[in-house]
Amino acid sequence: MNIRGIGIDGFGRFAGTHFEPLAPGLNVFYGSNEAGKSSLLAFIQTVLYGFPRQRRDAHYPPLNGGLHGGRLWLEKHDGLYVLQRRAAPK
Repeated sequence: MNIRGIGIDGFGRFAGTHFEPLAPGLNVFYGSNEAGKSSLLAFIQTVLYGFPRQRRDAHYPPLNGGLHGGRLWLEKHDGLYVLQRRAAPK
């Protein structure tokens, strides 16, 4: 499975941000301190595995607006899938 695109509606410092299309293979995100590299990694992990059960609203709340969450475009051998996740009450 490959991540082909990232769409962030609101997560930490990101709002309305898209990284697409991502190249096949290795993609490197780099930047200075506080550029959002760790927030981007936390976003990918959150979309794949879910928001934490407790304090989900405190898990990288959207600082610049937007709905808390976003989507990943995932490519498998049998097609392209969109995985979307939003923070919501239980």
